[in-house]
Amino acid sequence: MTFSCTKKVLDRIGKYHPIDETRQETGFYNWYVDQINLERKNYFLFTNSETLFSFFIYAGTKLELADIEDLFKQKLAEQIIREISSAPELIEKALGPQSGCTFHKTNSRSVLGSMNELKYLIWAHLEREELEYKYDFINHALNKCPMSALKYEYPQDVMREKLVT
Repeated sequence: MTFSCTKKVLDRIGKYHPIDETRQETGFYNWYVDQINLERKNYFLFTNSETLFSFFIYAGTKLELADIEDLFKQKLAEQIIREISSAPELIEKALGPQSGCTFHKTNSRSVLGSMNELKYLIWAHLEREELEYKYDFINHALNKCPMSALKYEYPQDVMREKLVT
């Protein structure tokens, strides 16, 4: 699993994980990571570089930063079960090879632009929603929004297609 991180994210996790200075090509197991502040707390927004399937997790304390790979895998499995299917083979395929995770710099402005669209969508939902489980709802809504980089397909459908084939 490869994480292509923005400078803000690299600065925060650099104390806990080694940073590879090379830039990685986009691929199914390459996830882009950007920081987003919601209600004065720090979260990391993860976006798949091919499918734009996205979710965010809390990353405010040293404990979360040191354990970011496991938090990512838990949340990804949870999102796959919630949004696509509970089939174990799809979850295993989404999690990819069980080798270690590497952290790199970003290299695709297209993916970063899509992530900025998603950030605005998150902020809009936060202002509008008064739900008790609003973060789960927002994570669901992120993948039900057609993305221009996918020719107006839903990230959820593109991820399902990649996992099934």
